[in-house]
Amino acid sequence: MLVRPLRRGALLCAALSLLAMPALAQMPPAAVCYCLRQSMDSANADMAAKNAALADARAALDQLDQQLAGLRAQVDVNNPQAVAQFKQLLEQRDAAAKRASGAALTDAQTASGRYNDAVAAYNAQCAGQPLPPPPPTPISCPMPR
Repeated sequence: MLVRPLRRGALLCAALSLLAMPALAQMPPAAVCYCLRQSMDSANADMAAKNAALADARAALDQLDQQLAGLRAQVDVNNPQAVAQFKQLLEQRDAAAKRASGAALTDAQTASGRYNDAVAAYNAQCAGQPLPPPPPTPISCPMPR
C-alpha cells in the first residue's frame, strides 16, 4: 500500500535531481562533489529528524498499550464512568496507532528514500575521489526545481 507513494516520491526525487544536473554540469568537478555532499548531509539530517519523530510516535503508542494492558483487568464494567475512561484511553491509543503507522511512517520512509538517492548521486560522481580543501568563498549550489 505504501509502495506506490514511495515509488512516486523516488521518481519525483530523481526528476528533481535531473533538473539540477545541467547546472551541476557547468560547475568544476570539486564543486559538484561539494554540492552533492551538502545535499547528502541535508537529506541525512532530514531523515534523522523524521526517524526521531517516528520513534516518538511509536513510544507514545507503546506507553498507551501498556496503560491499557494494566487497566483492562481493573475496569469495573458496571461503572459507566470507568468504562468511559477506558474507552477514551482506547481512542487515544487508536489515534497514536494511526500516527505511528500513517504520516510519521510515510514521512520517515520518504526521507530515507531521498537520503538513499542523494548517496547514490554522490557515489556515482564522487566516490573514491579525494576532495581538495573547500574554497575560501562559499559555493553556490543549484537548488532543484
